[in-house]
Amino acid sequence: MKLRSGVHVAQVPNGGIAQSPKTFQAIAEHNASSLLLMLPQEVKNRIYHFVCGGHMVHILQNDQNHVHVHGDDSVELSHATCIEPLSEEQVQNEFDSADLDVVAWNIAAAEDRHEVCHGPPPTQKDGHKPNQLSLTFLRSCRQIYLEANMVPYTDNTFAINCNDTLERFARVRFQNKQNLAIRSLCLSISVKHKCSVDIWTYSINKAVLKRLKCVRRLYLNLGQIYCGCCIDVCGYEGSEMTERQGNMFKMFRKLPLNEVTLVIDDSMFMVGVNPHHYHRMEQRYRWTMKQKQDFSKDVRGALLARGGVQEGDGLGESA
Repeated sequence: MKLRSGVHVAQVPNGGIAQSPKTFQAIAEHNASSLLLMLPQEVKNRIYHFVCGGHMVHILQNDQNHVHVHGDDSVELSHATCIEPLSEEQVQNEFDSADLDVVAWNIAAAEDRHEVCHGPPPTQKDGHKPNQLSLTFLRSCRQIYLEANMVPYTDNTFAINCNDTLERFARVRFQNKQNLAIRSLCLSISVKHKCSVDIWTYSINKAVLKRLKCVRRLYLNLGQIYCGCCIDVCGYEGSEMTERQGNMFKMFRKLPLNEVTLVIDDSMFMVGVNPHHYHRMEQRYRWTMKQKQDFSKDVRGALLARGGVQEGDGLGESA
């Protein structure tokens, strides 16, 4: 390996620099000219975080027209940094504190969460893409790369809104050490019928629990867009869909979580239903804001519980 100073040093098979006295001397001579590299490691780690971390990064599977493509591995995964004005914690606070005398069904902050982040990128100037994460800093020198190459994985939140994209993200894109470095994950899960819950359950087990198993912070957005063909099992208390969704989320208890958010959006409550029947269906099957809050609170409590909870505890029960 050749350092920027022109000194040749040995390289071990895993890509690192061989730890011999001669190598250390070559590195020390090279670093002597860099004020950044002479800083204490904890200070450098903070700098690396501010340069390469602190973002929510949406993983996209879009075609050239910025339209999501499902199930096509020939479409390369891309990314975009989040441009939502509110954080997941802020939306959770609004969700939990919603005035039930004013808000019957939904809060505006939860509606179509992150939809704008999945569209065409902002207007580009001089070839720069302002909503993409820049990793140019990691290519500045070999030592910086060796010290900071895991920071984009440990210090960013990865956001995914498609089960197929989730599986590809964990299976194809990254090495295992990069998967294990990921600490923060945001999933936007849309359910239309029982099958969609089963599909997401399978992908969560395959991608998250088996490959991204070091996630500490989990941000969940649940979109309920029910199909008229299964609306009779979609009420709140004691319904099959409530139980299925509760069991799906309880799978995350296998992760070492220390922070969880869950907000629910059903602004597009039903699709393909005769408008004359909508109001009756809404009154009978749509979760009220209070029921959404109760479900969210129960799920978060179960995922953060130390010592575990029983399979049916709390989820979907009337307060």
